[in-house]
Amino acid sequence: MSNKIKIGDTIYVSKFGSRQFRIDCPVCFGKKVIGLILGNDNVVEMSCDYCRHEGLGSPATGYITEWRRDAGTEKVCISEIRSRQTAVGEEVEYLAGSRIYYMEDVFSTEAAALAESEHRATKYNLEQETKAEFVKGKPDKNYSWNAGYHMRAIKNANQKIEYHSKMAKICKARAKGKE
Repeated sequence: MSNKIKIGDTIYVSKFGSRQFRIDCPVCFGKKVIGLILGNDNVVEMSCDYCRHEGLGSPATGYITEWRRDAGTEKVCISEIRSRQTAVGEEVEYLAGSRIYYMEDVFSTEAAALAESEHRATKYNLEQETKAEFVKGKPDKNYSWNAGYHMRAIKNANQKIEYHSKMAKICKARAKGKE
C-alpha cells in the first residue's frame, strides 16, 4: 500500500495470530455429565472430568478451549500517520486510536488483506510442519535414526495392510458360502 492513505480513510489490516476457541467437550458433548454402564447394565451418571478446568473440586463446564491459528482482517479508520526516512527507505506507520499498523499489514480492500493473512497462515503452517519436532518420530534422536524409524513404520504398516487384506478376502469368501 502506498502513501495515498490519508487521515480519516478506512483501511483493512491483515491479521494472523493465535486465538482461543471454545468447543463442546468431545467426551460429554456439552452435557456436563457422562453415563457409565455397569456390568449389570445399570447406567450411572457422573460429572465429566474431561471438561473440568480448575481441577477436581470444580464442576464440569461442557466445553474445552483450544488455541488455533487464525487468519482474518480488521477494518480501521486512520487517525494519524507517522512517516520517517531511514537508510532502507521510508517507513510509514498508520495509527487508529492507540493501535499502530505498518505498511506491509495495510490494504485498501478486505479481499487483499484476507489474501495476505491466508498467505501468512500457509507459510506459518508449512514452517511448523517441517520443524524437527514434527518431522522426527523421536526429536531427541538424529535424522538418520529417524529415517530408519519411519522406514520401519512404513514396512510394518504395509505388512498390516497385506495381512488385513488377506483376512478380509477370506471373511468375504466364507460369508458368501454361509449365506
